[in-house]
Amino acid sequence: MASSGENTTISLNAKSILEKTFVPHGNGYDPEEVDDFLDQIIRDYMAFESYYRESREYTINLENALRQERDKIKSLEVAKASYEAKFRGVKDSDNVSSENIQLISRIRKLENALYRQGIDPNSIK
Repeated sequence: MASSGENTTISLNAKSILEKTFVPHGNGYDPEEVDDFLDQIIRDYMAFESYYRESREYTINLENALRQERDKIKSLEVAKASYEAKFRGVKDSDNVSSENIQLISRIRKLENALYRQGIDPNSIK
């Protein structure tokens, strides 16, 4: 996750903020010291905000990509089931025979003839 030019360096944590002590100055604390510390907190908070936005965007993109991949898997499973049904009963053989080649050639010719007549052979059940 690349930053969009914002400073993403974190210099404080909950403990360092809780344990921060200011040097007494007159009736209170040194305003510059307090202001510097608050500026540091603001910088860290901006870095956290930037990191959160980038992380959230990255997560959303990953969730969308995952959803698309799951949709592709479902589509492929449907196609696989269709092909399994289409080829159920086809002779199982590791050997390519001339009979199989002739049958495939004949099927191809018949499918081409159907396509020429405007019929999609895949839509025939």
